[in-house]
Amino acid sequence: MTREIIELAKKVRSIYEKGSQDRFSLFMGSFQFPKNSCEGASRVFAHIVKKTYPQCDVKVVEGYDYLNDERHYWTLVDGWIYDLTSDQFDGFSAPLFGVIQTPLSEKFNDLEFFNNEQIFQDWYPGGRYDKLQTLAYVEDHLARI
Repeated sequence: MTREIIELAKKVRSIYEKGSQDRFSLFMGSFQFPKNSCEGASRVFAHIVKKTYPQCDVKVVEGYDYLNDERHYWTLVDGWIYDLTSDQFDGFSAPLFGVIQTPLSEKFNDLEFFNNEQIFQDWYPGGRYDKLQTLAYVEDHLARI
């Protein structure tokens, strides 16, 4: 199953990159993707994984760095880490797909976990961001790949 999730993650990441290049407002920060895009990128990816593979245990992780008052989000699927925006940080040249640990959990070490409806349905990002429009954009592009 991990191989299929990794392939899905790669496809979703490429769609996020295309959306950024096309100046489509995928989520807050998406014009600078992968910078400042981690929450939306993680939640949409997690929602798609759960919808595609309902048997998987899917969680979105919010890590908080008290020292710098910063947050970072990533996705856990059956315990494997998928961080589609890790390359926004120094020392990372690529996103993380299906790894067992991330050095970012040391920096962002106060962790909160979101699952089930908390991932997408109960998420209210606010602003001009339309999560349903983003989901439709990603799903439409996935269907064409």
